[in-house]
Amino acid sequence: MSRMNEMFKKLYKIGLVVLLAIFLLFIFYEIHNLDSNSKRYLSEYYISEGVQETGAINLVTSVLYDYRTFDTLGEATVLLTAAAILAFLVPVIKAKMPGTKFTMLVYQTTTFLIPFLAVLGVYLVLFGHLTPGGGFVGGVVLSIVPILLTVTYGVEFSEFKFKPAKKKLLENIGAIGFILLGLLAVLTGSNFLANGQANFDLGNSGELISAGLIPYLNLMIGIKVGAGLAIIFNSLIKEK
Repeated sequence: MSRMNEMFKKLYKIGLVVLLAIFLLFIFYEIHNLDSNSKRYLSEYYISEGVQETGAINLVTSVLYDYRTFDTLGEATVLLTAAAILAFLVPVIKAKMPGTKFTMLVYQTTTFLIPFLAVLGVYLVLFGHLTPGGGFVGGVVLSIVPILLTVTYGVEFSEFKFKPAKKKLLENIGAIGFILLGLLAVLTGSNFLANGQANFDLGNSGELISAGLIPYLNLMIGIKVGAGLAIIFNSLIKEK
């Protein structure tokens, strides 16, 4: 009976992999056979109308947080799920990061770099709708601060400075805030996560307070990504 169960589990897993492979092949086939004129028209539309419709000078950000915001929500959900699972699997007992003691030069350099990384990360998040950057990039830069502390000084010191509970809270705030901002468009009678189409005030293009909801969505993603990556890194390097 146990052999039958094991065989069933193996066949079940193989079946899931095969179905996933077939699904992905079908998706790739459909994408490959899309009308090239339609794809060209869409890209030209983003370039010509993006600033006017979204108020964002950074067209990459305008696409990520307006035309394809559902994709951004999906990516954030994947990160949230990974961080939650890894945090759940972390050993309950205390653990130290294995590594070599560094020279004083490394410690001083880390201390010197951290303020600049923090300022750069905040700048990328807040000005993402105006310049190259955005919530994801800024969040990654911000996550380097606790990661550097972990690598240089160890897990215990890093988690003393940035409490795991606070990082989880920040990640949850970022994820929930993103969804709540999306619901604002529903309250205006438009679609979930709509921005320029929901008649929000886009302001004057090029100013810090402009582009409707995009700066605030950037902020939520920046908080979420920064906290999430820090949680994932510390969870992965811990050992029993």
